[in-house]
Amino acid sequence: MKRLALCLGLLWPGLAAAQVLPALYDVAGVAGDDVLNVRVGPDADSAAMGSLSPNAKAVEVVALSPDGKWAQVNAGEGAGWVALRFLHKQDRPDWFALEYSLECSGTEPFWTLFVDPPTKSVHLNTPDAEGPELDIKASWPGTAAQPIAAVQYASEDASGIAVLRGQACADGMSDQSFGISLDLFQAASPDQPAQTLHGCCRLAPWAP
Repeated sequence: MKRLALCLGLLWPGLAAAQVLPALYDVAGVAGDDVLNVRVGPDADSAAMGSLSPNAKAVEVVALSPDGKWAQVNAGEGAGWVALRFLHKQDRPDWFALEYSLECSGTEPFWTLFVDPPTKSVHLNTPDAEGPELDIKASWPGTAAQPIAAVQYASEDASGIAVLRGQACADGMSDQSFGISLDLFQAASPDQPAQTLHGCCRLAPWAP
C-alpha cells in the first residue's frame, strides 16, 4: 500500500500534496513593514479588497485555486484570495479529528453553536437566550476519504446531534465562504419541539 501511494505521488504530485481544508495558517515571509494583500480573484492582477498583517495568525483557508497557488480566505464580509506561498499551515490535527473547537451559525432564526471537544461541551445560543452548557456524550471523527464527523450532546433538558461535512457552505448573511456545513438535529425539549437547523462552521483559533 505504501509503495502504491508513493507511485501515485510520483505520477501525480498534486495528489500526494493534497491538503485537507479548511485549515488554519499563519502569515509568513512578509516584511514587517508590509502587508499581505487579499485580492478579489486568484491572481496578482486582481484588485485588493483587504489585507493581512505580516504577523497574522490562525488565518482560515477554505479553498485553493485550481493551480494551487492561491488560498481563499475571509476578509470583512467577503471572501478573497491571498498568495499561498506567504502562508504556513499550523501544525494541528485535521478539523474532522474533532480535537479542537468549531464556531457555527445559521439563520433559522439566527443561532450560534460552539462545539468545544477539548472540554467535551457544546453551547447553543439564540438572540433570545444563551443556552446551557451541553455535555458531549459521543463523537464520530471523520477521515480524509470521508470528511464527515458527528457529535452527540445532551443536558437534563436538551439533546441533539451535530453532523459536520467538509464542503463549501454559505451563511446567507454575508459573502463569506466556509468549508464546513452543519446539520443540527435538536431533540424536543419541555420548551420547544424537535427541530433541524442548517448552518456553516469556521475553525476557532487553537493553541497546541
